Amino acid sequence: MRKIIRTTLIGGVLFLVPLVVVVVLLGKAFAILRTVAEPLSKSIPVEHIGGVAPVVVITALLMFVLCFLVGLIARSTKGRRLQNKIEEILLQIVPGYAWAKGMTGSMSDDEAQDLLKPVVVKFDDMWQIGFEVDRTDSGMVAVYLPAAPNAREGSVVFVEPVRIEPISAGLNAIVRNYKALGRGAAEMLRGTHIAT
Repeated sequence: MRKIIRTTLIGGVLFLVPLVVVVVLLGKAFAILRTVAEPLSKSIPVEHIGGVAPVVVITALLMFVLCFLVGLIARSTKGRRLQNKIEEILLQIVPGYAWAKGMTGSMSDDEAQDLLKPVVVKFDDMWQIGFEVDRTDSGMVAVYLPAAPNAREGSVVFVEPVRIEPISAGLNAIVRNYKALGRGAAEMLRGTHIAT
C-alpha cells in the first residue's frame, strides 16, 4: 500500500512540475508584456473592448504574437537544436523527465523514440521488452528494463548491440502493455524475428 501511495505521489509530482513551470512562465511573460501594453492602451479612447480592459486585450494579442514567433523559431533548425540541448539537460537533472513528458502527452512517440528507443533484449533463453537509452564509448548499449505493472520502475543493464532488436511499438503502447502484465505483447513484436 505504501508503495502505491509513493508511486502515485511521484507520478503526480512529475505530472504537475511541467504544468506549474508553464503556468509560472506564462504568468511572468504576461506581466512583462502588460508593461509594454499599458502605454499603448492609453492611446485607445475606449474604456472597455467587449467588457475587457484594452490593456488586457493588447497584452493577450502581444502574447499571441510572441508565442507564434517563438513557434516559428522552434520549427527552425537552430530552434530544434536548442530544444534538443534543453531536453538533454532536463533528462540529466530531472528524474523521470522522459516518462513525465510522455505520460502528459506532450511528447509524440517519434520524440519518445529519440530518448527511449523501444527494443527487445535477449537474455540467454528469453527476450524482454525495454528501451535503449544510451551507448558507451566501447559500444555497449544501456537498456532500461521496465517492471510490470509499473513501467516507471525497473533497472538499467548494459548489453552488447547484437543482443538487442528494435521494435516499432511506441512508448505509450509499451507502458500500457506493462500495466496489462504483458497481454498484447505479441502484437508489439510483429515484424521481428521473435514473432516468426
